[in-house]
Amino acid sequence: MRTFIFATICVILVSPGFGQANVPLSFEAASIKPASPSAPAFGCRGGPGTSDPVTWKCESVPLNFLITYGYGFAPYQFPRHHSCCEDRFDVSARVPPDATKDQFRRMVQSLLTRRFGFAFHYDLKETAAYELTVADKGLKMKKSAPAAASVDQDPFDTPEYTVGKDGYPAFPPGVAGYAGMNNRHRWTGFSLSMPEIARTLSFYLGRTVIDATGLSGRFDIDLKWATDVALALELAGRREEAAEVPDLGTPGPPLIRAVQDQLGLKLTSTKGPGDIVVIDHIERVPTDN
Repeated sequence: MRTFIFATICVILVSPGFGQANVPLSFEAASIKPASPSAPAFGCRGGPGTSDPVTWKCESVPLNFLITYGYGFAPYQFPRHHSCCEDRFDVSARVPPDATKDQFRRMVQSLLTRRFGFAFHYDLKETAAYELTVADKGLKMKKSAPAAASVDQDPFDTPEYTVGKDGYPAFPPGVAGYAGMNNRHRWTGFSLSMPEIARTLSFYLGRTVIDATGLSGRFDIDLKWATDVALALELAGRREEAAEVPDLGTPGPPLIRAVQDQLGLKLTSTKGPGDIVVIDHIERVPTDN
């Protein structure tokens, strides 16, 4: 089963790759066209690390998701429903052979700059945040094997998965990534540092996560949590929409509780400085193909 998800997931955990010689940081060719208004949910496929590394295609993808994907902005930096960029497009691009995921994202950035004139700067502001500490009952994460090397893990990618008996996505042994379906989510990672874990959690939580654990070394994690969509809609005063959400059984733990129970880490609400994206310029209609 394969699901293409951008959503709030996602942080870029990358390894140095820009130094590869002879790989241009732009697509060999790229087509961008307005998507059909009647198109179903969006998705992307192909690119480095997939079965079709030299072809990248997106259908009905909102421009704000392309921006978030290309630059790795967190939800607290650049809301994924930013009013500037809700128009949807179909994108087809040829990726140079042997391009890394790091280089691929630079190509997406170049595409946004050249075709949409996208320009931005950061503005430092105090924002809602979480402080990450070791929970009272102690750490539950597994330390990585001493010889384990840090690997290129990208939770923007959804690996092939099945559905376990508990209703959560299940990955093959040794496979890292994120997947979510029916409001149940799973994030598996290997040989992760605490800053990497904190950055990834900041994407899933929509706030800056400040690492105050004092932990060094690297860890393997397997985190499962659920979102109660009906409850979230009801709390937002959208009761009619909440009543239409199908009953998928007893929801699992919310993310904050899952982090504490499964990883032995505690998230405490606080405030802290954060870099907020300010758009300087963007065209709603891209230049010609």
